[in-house]
Amino acid sequence: MNARQQVEQMCVCLCRQEALYGEWAKAHGMSYNTVMTLYALAQARGCTQKQIAEEWLIPKQTVNTIVKELERQGYVRFEAGRDLKEKLVCFTEAGRAYAESHLRDLYRIEERAMESLSQELRQAMVEGTQAFTDAFAREVHRG
Repeated sequence: MNARQQVEQMCVCLCRQEALYGEWAKAHGMSYNTVMTLYALAQARGCTQKQIAEEWLIPKQTVNTIVKELERQGYVRFEAGRDLKEKLVCFTEAGRAYAESHLRDLYRIEERAMESLSQELRQAMVEGTQAFTDAFAREVHRG
């Protein structure tokens, strides 16, 4: 298989993965973007809306809408960041429990899928994905 075919196959897999996350979210009464926002917040001890938007590829306005709703429900609060303008989004205790209760099943599914692969394949997949992403970023930014 040549490089073009490998890229195409990888892109199809990435799209399928995103669709599967969306399917899981819908089955649990949430949008894909809400699940990914909860996922981002669960991994961080506080991050900005901008960081979520950039790292998780969710439109800024969508992140803002989701975060405002989570704040209204008492699941997140804002804390001061590195400077006066920066506001970190952080879970409240209720928010952490809410996220954990919703994400627990998703984490189990991800872990079972990953554990179905050999340790060598998992490591190669992670290292290969990281290496390709770094190389792709270099090429994109090179212009």
